[in-house]
Amino acid sequence: MADVEFRKVRKAWGKVVGVADLDLSIRAGEFVSLLGPSGCGKTTTLRMLAGLEFPTSGEIRIGGRTVNDLAPGQRDIAMVFQSYALYPHMTVEENIAYPLKKRGVPRGERGPMVARVAEMLQLGPLLGRKPRELSGGQQQRVALGRALVRDPKVFLLDEPLSNLDAKLRGHMRAELVELHRRLGRTMVYVTHDQLEAMTMSDRIAILEGGVLQQFAPPQEVYREPANRFVAGFIGTPSMNLIDGQLAQTGGRWRFEAPGLALELPALPPGTPGGEACLGLRPEHIAFGSGPLEARVALVEETGHETIVVVELPGGLRLTGRTAPGMALRPGEALRIAPDAAQAHLFAAGPSGRRLNAPAAGPGRAAASVSVPASAAHAGEPS
Repeated sequence: MADVEFRKVRKAWGKVVGVADLDLSIRAGEFVSLLGPSGCGKTTTLRMLAGLEFPTSGEIRIGGRTVNDLAPGQRDIAMVFQSYALYPHMTVEENIAYPLKKRGVPRGERGPMVARVAEMLQLGPLLGRKPRELSGGQQQRVALGRALVRDPKVFLLDEPLSNLDAKLRGHMRAELVELHRRLGRTMVYVTHDQLEAMTMSDRIAILEGGVLQQFAPPQEVYREPANRFVAGFIGTPSMNLIDGQLAQTGGRWRFEAPGLALELPALPPGTPGGEACLGLRPEHIAFGSGPLEARVALVEETGHETIVVVELPGGLRLTGRTAPGMALRPGEALRIAPDAAQAHLFAAGPSGRRLNAPAAGPGRAAASVSVPASAAHAGEPS
């Protein structure tokens, strides 16, 4: 296994920048996901690591060796693509053995190596079949086997589960986690699916517009998002992001938006007042009691929970989640209580950087929420 480093790596096509000055250090044996929306630069980053694209500037290192000018075959990496890219005229055994044949491994040595990988991936009974005779999950395991048989230092996986149905994706996620645990190899995994990244990764690198936004363990990304973009991207349903005004009066901080006034716990010294963005996770809004009046706009029953969208008198809409069985109907009036201790604050402007660290556990916010006197006449949120 080997560590991987990106040092001020930039990739541009004329004036179009795909990746901007990326600094990223992946530890040997770590499972790291590159996560972000389409066009964020995650696949370009992986392709540069694989040698399928060359950086405009900067340095890429694998195991302490600079690989910028090395061909893919010289980097000791193996890549699994979104499309399985199996040879249709070859059997499963021949597909897995093909990389060994290309490297000149004697025929007599290939059999035991293929058998070991086939046993690991439970492909033994399928070795004589052609790809057209396999299910999507089986084809994906063959593609993994073709990568595993090379025993590389680093595995690169480019959205390998996106062609599978939901049930099979869940099964394959568990298989990949177990495979990583057994092999202990460095794995770099590209995905746009935050569930995959959150459940499989040691750390997640979140990109947007070619820029690294945050690189941290999954729970840290969820609980302490570095900026507004990460806060809104991670989590389902998304975090409520409310534009408003932050002010300090008599030593107390207060956030106000149309129909909402929230007294906040102490903020770090030097926190600027004025325009700001308040973030509330759906699970940090209590329904059925509290100081705020609201009206139910939408109810989504998912089975294990209920997603509720409510509208405040000022027109502001908030999304919350609650346990199943809470009988709510669109148009119904109810009271809610946002948890002020769990509120996130982000700066206004392009950076949207986080200004505070919410409490580690559930807070008690009901007493610190109020309805502005002007709420009945407030306009739409800014």
